[in-house]
Amino acid sequence: MSSRIIIIGVLSLILLIPVQIIKELVRDRASLKDVAVAEISQKWGGQQIVAGPILSIPYKTYIITEKGERVSTTAYAHFLPETLNIDGTLRPEKRSRGIFDAVVYSSDIRFSGKFLTSDLLNFDTKDKEMDWNKAFISVGISDVRGVENTIDFNWNDEKFAFRPGVPTNGVIQKNPQPTDFAQKEYYGEKIPSSIYQPQTAEIGQNSGVSLNVPLRLEDSRKQNRDFSFTLKLKGSQNIQFIPVGKTTEIALKSDWNNPSFSGAFLPDTREVTDKDFTAVWKILDINRGYPQSWTDNAYDIYSSASGVELLAGIDGYGKTTRSAKYALLIIALTFLIFFFAEIFNKKKIHPIQYILVGLSLVLFYSLLVSTSEIIGFAPAYAISSIAIIGLITLYSSSVLANKKMATVQGLILIFLYVFIFILLQLEDYALLIGSILLFVILATIMFISRKVDWYTTGNKNDFT
Repeated sequence: MSSRIIIIGVLSLILLIPVQIIKELVRDRASLKDVAVAEISQKWGGQQIVAGPILSIPYKTYIITEKGERVSTTAYAHFLPETLNIDGTLRPEKRSRGIFDAVVYSSDIRFSGKFLTSDLLNFDTKDKEMDWNKAFISVGISDVRGVENTIDFNWNDEKFAFRPGVPTNGVIQKNPQPTDFAQKEYYGEKIPSSIYQPQTAEIGQNSGVSLNVPLRLEDSRKQNRDFSFTLKLKGSQNIQFIPVGKTTEIALKSDWNNPSFSGAFLPDTREVTDKDFTAVWKILDINRGYPQSWTDNAYDIYSSASGVELLAGIDGYGKTTRSAKYALLIIALTFLIFFFAEIFNKKKIHPIQYILVGLSLVLFYSLLVSTSEIIGFAPAYAISSIAIIGLITLYSSSVLANKKMATVQGLILIFLYVFIFILLQLEDYALLIGSILLFVILATIMFISRKVDWYTTGNKNDFT
């Protein structure tokens, strides 16, 4: 009897090798999906971060070298708007490459607000030779390939057109990544965002647009310098905005029913229905960690980015990998059922028959990942589990020569697969429910085997 138990245990552990191979297959398929999504994003537009508008003014300062020469250096003073209102509508859609889907979107985004002339007048210009005539407005766009319109900038009563690129990298970064995306949980593990994040091309000196604006500081009667512009922008999966206003209000709406709000700030109000969502942020300057004006690259504004990710739905690869973590449990319990069938039915089962049953259990995960790519995880799980449970039940009926015992085994497998499916839907309580399941299973085995005389059962002719 002891040798039989040892062999069953060894077979269970050996079958973990093909389970691990299945996990690697899932990784490969997930990587293929990432490549497909990246290719779609590269042609459509990547994940977008919009920063601005920001008013920058170049100035010269002078230093004395060791040789006594007076040398000028150029730097920039940056000013943020007093108010910034962003009102955006996202129109998402799915694009396919082979069997893989990617969520992309088009958007209409209106920006409006004002700069205060007093902010410019109160700026410390001591030892600074300000070049007011070369002041410029810049707007950072992480992937400018997604811009669909010529952007007209309304500056008080005048209209200007943006040009490609940003003259200085003191504020606007090249191709920044959305916050909250440094790592992503994929098929049960944390992986770098470079694996799934489409990389955008470096277009222009910096990723964005800019224009020169006239500054007439002598007109002190007009304290506000109002601005507005509309941006039609395409992107993939995610869009975020930098709250550069002293008071920033962001309002987003879309007919997408599966959003995930990401970044440094969650929306103050949000409503998600079966058909659409709306979200509103109100962010103050004291929330974000940088002032209304500074020089050169003293602050990083991208850490305050906030927005929304358009989720494509539950990832079948991640749930397949999570379900494979329960493979040893299912294999061990199935073998245990056969083992008790040997004891109570007095029917010897050969190790090859154990292996065949174990391989069918492993095949479940291959069926699951392949069918879930086509029809989705839930129906794929149902089809795969029904196929494997039916196969094992019919085989057990023949091997055990006892239809009642085979039926009991089939019912137990149904319970296990249904319970595991429920566990996969639970995130916060999966560990608790799984621990309770293990306790119940152990208690059931102890109850069934409480009267078995292990010293006299099966001493001779094991596996004959």
